[in-house]
Amino acid sequence: MPGTGRNPLARLLPDADVETAVRGATRRGSRLLAWLAVLASPLLTVGGLAVFQPAGAPPTRDGGAPAPSAMPAGWAEMYVRAWLSATRDDSAGLEVFYPAATKSQRAPGTQVPVDTATVSAVSPVGGQWSVVVVADVLQLQPDGKRRATTMCAQVTMVGAEDAYVAAALPSPVACPGTGPAVALGYNEVADPGGPISQSVAGFLGAYLTGQGQLDRLISPGARLAPPHPAPFTDVRVVELRTRERFEPGQAARPPDGTAVSVFAHALAFDVIAQSTPVDYALTLLARAGRWEVKEIDPGPQLAGR
Repeated sequence: MPGTGRNPLARLLPDADVETAVRGATRRGSRLLAWLAVLASPLLTVGGLAVFQPAGAPPTRDGGAPAPSAMPAGWAEMYVRAWLSATRDDSAGLEVFYPAATKSQRAPGTQVPVDTATVSAVSPVGGQWSVVVVADVLQLQPDGKRRATTMCAQVTMVGAEDAYVAAALPSPVACPGTGPAVALGYNEVADPGGPISQSVAGFLGAYLTGQGQLDRLISPGARLAPPHPAPFTDVRVVELRTRERFEPGQAARPPDGTAVSVFAHALAFDVIAQSTPVDYALTLLARAGRWEVKEIDPGPQLAGR
C-alpha cells in the first residue's frame, strides 16, 4: 500500500528535506529520530527516564539514605521538550512536569524540538532551581516550509532529593550571545613536509580512521583511545601551526623530552567522500629522534596566555 514503511519523520515533515532540515537544526542530528519517538507518545517522555536509570536500588549515601540529585537540569530539559512538543491532540506528558499546565492549542507537526541542552542552572534559595535550557527547534513557516531556530527558555524547578516539579510554564529568554573571535597562540607555521607535520598527520590518520599503528605515534603511557567505530576513512592536514619557534632543521633533531604545542586544521573524509573540517590542539614530545603525540590538549592555547 502507498505510504507503507514510510519514514516517520517524513510523515511529520512531508514538505521538507528531512536530512537538510535536521542538519541545519542541530550539530547532533542523529538524535532526531529518538526525540521524535518521544514526541510520538507521552508515555515515552516519562518512561524513558526510568529506562535509562541503572537497574537495582538507587544510589545511596554511606548511611544508606538515598543520595540527593545535584540539580534538576536533566529534568528541566525534558520539561522544555514536552512543552515544545505539546499539541492540541497530545500533551506530550507536560503535566508530569507541571501538573497545572494549560492545554496547548498548537496544531501537530508545527513545532518540533530536535535537541536541548542546559545553558545555566542556579539555586537562588534552597529547594528551588532556575534553569535556562536552549533548544533547537523546527518551526513551520507561513510559506509551508520549516525553519531551524534556536530558543532559550527559563524554567523554575522546585523540590528536594530526587523529586522535582515545575513552578510555572517555561519563559522564553534571550540566548547567550557570541563573543568576538579569539586569537590563538600558535604563530609559527610548521613545515608541511617536516617531521612534526608528518607525526601529526600520521596520528590523526590512525586516530580517526582506525588504520595504521596508533601505538607507534604516541608517547609511552599516553592514554589516547581512538573513537569507535572510526568516524572517518581518510584525513588530510590542511594547516599546522606551532607555539614554539624552530630554527631551520632544528625540529628534525630534537633532544629527548622536548615538547611542542601544535594546532592542526584538517579535513576528515567519510565513507561517501564527504569532508568535515576538524581542529586538534596537541602536545608532542621528542623521543629517540622522532615526535610523538603525548596528549590531545583540553583546548587550544590562546594568544598572550
